[in-house]
Amino acid sequence: MPVVTALRATRRGGVALHVDAEYVCVVSEALVARWRLFKGRELTDDDLAEIRASASAERITGDAYRLLGHRARSREELRRRLLAKQHEPGAVDELLERLTAEGFIDDAAFARSYTADKRRLAGWGDARIRRGLRELGVPSADADEALGVQDEGDELERALALLRRRGVPKAPLDAARRRALQALLRRGFSSASAHAAVRIWAEHPRDVPN
Repeated sequence: MPVVTALRATRRGGVALHVDAEYVCVVSEALVARWRLFKGRELTDDDLAEIRASASAERITGDAYRLLGHRARSREELRRRLLAKQHEPGAVDELLERLTAEGFIDDAAFARSYTADKRRLAGWGDARIRRGLRELGVPSADADEALGVQDEGDELERALALLRRRGVPKAPLDAARRRALQALLRRGFSSASAHAAVRIWAEHPRDVPN
């Protein structure tokens, strides 16, 4: 029968469990107390399997909460990060289901927040925002809903606001228009919105603050 041969504290506050002089896994102090683990404690094979499973669940849950504590994430982004930490795919998917049910993961809310931040803080156009949401694995329906909500006017007004912050167009005007158009397109504004904003910006320089 397997026997606990060592319980060693780790730098991160866990306890390294050794059975029959071999390292098994890191467990929490709560798990040590629950299983009444001590040197010399005999365990069945089923006990050991259950302890491993519980320790794995603790690690994956802790990793998920740390990632979500840093910033909000889409379900797919969190899944990728947890898999990158070598957690089992089945365990990851099971945890994601629970976190979604508990409201810790909400792709629709994430998409709305991401869209608002990129519009307001980064000055991105809708095409670039949509691309970013797609890369993060946000479902198309959630992205469509988020992009349909305008927080400070439509895309043309946001593009024009960006150009007005550049100041009055400088000569030669054609070169200034070209640079402005390229800047808007890089930020993901649609071609129609970018061209319209550049035209208004160039034709009405008096509307631009000094």
